[in-house]
Amino acid sequence: MGLSNAISGGIIMFGITYVIFTFGGFTDQAALFSDATTETSDLENKILKTLFTIDSIITAAPASTFTIGITNTGIEKLWAYDKFDMIITYDSGGTTYTESLEYADVCGVGKWCITLFTNDVIDPEIINQGESIIIEGTISRVLQSGTTMIVVISTDNGVVVKETKLV
Repeated sequence: MGLSNAISGGIIMFGITYVIFTFGGFTDQAALFSDATTETSDLENKILKTLFTIDSIITAAPASTFTIGITNTGIEKLWAYDKFDMIITYDSGGTTYTESLEYADVCGVGKWCITLFTNDVIDPEIINQGESIIIEGTISRVLQSGTTMIVVISTDNGVVVKETKLV
């Protein structure tokens, strides 16, 4: 009788150990799925709260520089400028060009930089709701007068604004 109790106890312990290790893998996967769902939900929430407008595009063709005014009309703060994308499509010498400009602290050819923060009262150099910036950009060729310039700006979370300007 003692031997059968010991054997049945061993079988039960083996079964419990097996269940713990088996479900341990399931709980890890469930936690990973939960984390991924939370991150996706957070990103979608940020996208819904991100909204900005291109207020003005100023250029004096023929020139290779231009100025853009942007206002944050959403709730989400805009600040990761190095992760923004700016794509410019324009005509020069009868040919249409498209350039992707990179953010820089100092403006130069193929770059864009922030030259002025306006109404920047809450967080310095972060664009909060209602705050604006003035951007200067430089393309590699001269804008042709009487043509169209298309500006596309994308934030770090993928919200895109497009504006067209007759140069």
